[in-house]
Amino acid sequence: MTAHDVGAVLLALLVVGLPGAGLLLACGTRRPLWFAALAVPGSAAVATLVAIGCALTGLRYGPLPLAVVTAVLLAVGAWRARGLVRFGRPAWTGRSVRLGLGRSAARAGGPLLVVAAAGVSGLTWWYGLRGLSTVSQEHDMVVHHVLTAYIERTGRGAPWQVLPTDVLTGADVSFYPAGLHLLMAPTATLVGGTVVGVNAVTVVVLGFAWAVSVAALGYVAGRRARLGRVMAGLAAGFAALVAVGLYRPVFSLIHEGGIVPNAAALVLAPGVLAALLALPRKGFGPLVAAGVACAGLVAVHPSAIATVGLSLVAWLVGEALARRRRSAAPPFRRPSRATESRHQTLWRELPRLLLVGAVALVVAAPVLAQALGVAEGPTNFRPDIRPVGLWQAVRNALLMPYAGFVPDLVGEPQKAAALVTLVGAAAVLVFRRGFGVFAAWLVWAVVEVLFATSPDSGPDALVTGFFYHAHLRVWSHLSLFAPVLAGLGVALVASAVAVRLGRRGPRPLWTAVGLAGVVAVGYLVWPALGYAKVDAAYLANRYVRPDFVRVSADDRAAIDWLAGRVRPGERILNSANDGSTFLYVEAGLPVVNVTTLGSSRADYTYRLLQRFNTYPTDAGVRQELRDLNVRWVYVDAVAPGIGASGAPEGWVGGPSFSTAPGLAHLDGLPGLTLAFRSGTVSVYELDPATP
Repeated sequence: MTAHDVGAVLLALLVVGLPGAGLLLACGTRRPLWFAALAVPGSAAVATLVAIGCALTGLRYGPLPLAVVTAVLLAVGAWRARGLVRFGRPAWTGRSVRLGLGRSAARAGGPLLVVAAAGVSGLTWWYGLRGLSTVSQEHDMVVHHVLTAYIERTGRGAPWQVLPTDVLTGADVSFYPAGLHLLMAPTATLVGGTVVGVNAVTVVVLGFAWAVSVAALGYVAGRRARLGRVMAGLAAGFAALVAVGLYRPVFSLIHEGGIVPNAAALVLAPGVLAALLALPRKGFGPLVAAGVACAGLVAVHPSAIATVGLSLVAWLVGEALARRRRSAAPPFRRPSRATESRHQTLWRELPRLLLVGAVALVVAAPVLAQALGVAEGPTNFRPDIRPVGLWQAVRNALLMPYAGFVPDLVGEPQKAAALVTLVGAAAVLVFRRGFGVFAAWLVWAVVEVLFATSPDSGPDALVTGFFYHAHLRVWSHLSLFAPVLAGLGVALVASAVAVRLGRRGPRPLWTAVGLAGVVAVGYLVWPALGYAKVDAAYLANRYVRPDFVRVSADDRAAIDWLAGRVRPGERILNSANDGSTFLYVEAGLPVVNVTTLGSSRADYTYRLLQRFNTYPTDAGVRQELRDLNVRWVYVDAVAPGIGASGAPEGWVGGPSFSTAPGLAHLDGLPGLTLAFRSGTVSVYELDPATP
């Protein structure tokens, strides 16, 4: 990793985390858990609000306005924190120092495991990318690069400004969730490259934030299961270790489609859920911060409404149903009356949750209004799988096997991760603690099984419709709660064993810490690192050693050749399924197509892909070329294959395509001259006088 890559990651950490941290501080939040859980979605919310403000005032969105707003939030937070710091000589005794250091050392175990998990995740991404300048070849990454470059080049980032079909005029906007891209664009500006900026934010969110988000939910699950802080922290750390090795949601969505926004929303959802389950009893400011952060999660991907909403309801219902069946707990201290009362009156949390939801609805209104105006919404998509048998569906839900396009591992279960998850589920049932996370996991398991066995019908369609009825998106939800179950199970079992051994031996706390620590270290050095090796190979198949190439050296040569030849106002006809979109990403040259199948909001995009080569005899095609001022045509003869089930009006005429039919057989057409060729990439010049 070069010094530039390290600097880019550090800048991405600041851009991704600092605005949200400023929001929390300004709202009076001081709890470390909330910073871990809400800083990133909070930053997405702040960036979205800044972009909206810039659009309304005519300013350009970019690093400067985002930095100014962040500085104001931090200043407000510092002002509100005045007087909280007191200086004086602590009245510590030797005994209190020894006890304090001992318990502090025990509490450090959980955070150290989280750091280890983040380190494993960082290594996975490094070996998959081998440099932040590596371009992802997956098809959805076409849009992510173009959208980030568009925000970066134009300063337009409000929900009604992205994603335009015409990058030259900004017209024909088709909604695309840009909460993450609003963080990628300033990062790209600061590091001097769109690809580096996109990759840096991707690594920070899908790598580091994933471990922290799951750890936050693991800690809350432990505390709500009435574990002490030390054991709850170890549960959180073990949950993070398990999470970073799972194939879903991160590597599945990256490897099978480049679905970064939905992956980011899933990654951040556990943290948001943790904050909602740990709302303070007093104070209005933290509720505002939580609501704004929820709106930020919606800006990253609106499907988060279903992810968090269903999970939260399942969690609270699960705890409510189990409340009267509690037995003696294995933790080391009996809960206080206040803790018992809180668990016995969960319904009292509802008004504060509703207030958070109201704030989120108001802040996210511009995003939701734009999303609801999309005609081709997610519920209109057909399921992408065929039905499987009940046993196969249950097996897939419980054992979390690999899928994707690596034949050697398809169907291979993640045995160690599945084992610790099932042990956690059994521990919840035996000790009757942690029914909330168990219920959330079980509900998503039921949704997954119902969807897999009958994808075309059933009550699960009400949920799966939020996720385009796409199996990989629905299946990924189990991985949000499986690691938490695993961490909670390790803590509960270690606590129970330590209590029994403590009757004749050392203090139970240290015994439990030792037992949980041994299990965690064992999982780290064996399954976790083994999973990381597999995950790095999956990433490499799309990054450093791609199975197929969309953006090649030939594309870069063509971009360099065209960069000085395109005149103002001219457009380049292209197929976004090849590397041609990097004409805009790297050189700012306006291309006709920025989405791989064309846009239903501008039918000329796919009509030209379908029939451009008929222009000598088709007056309608010639008129569209004149209206768009198309002077150049960019063609890659061996573009990667892509599924075409969502093509507007079914223009492809089949289930897939590679090179668009309208861009084939161009040599020899009247008025069209081959101007440049490098390998399989050709650039043609269209004579504007062609009748």
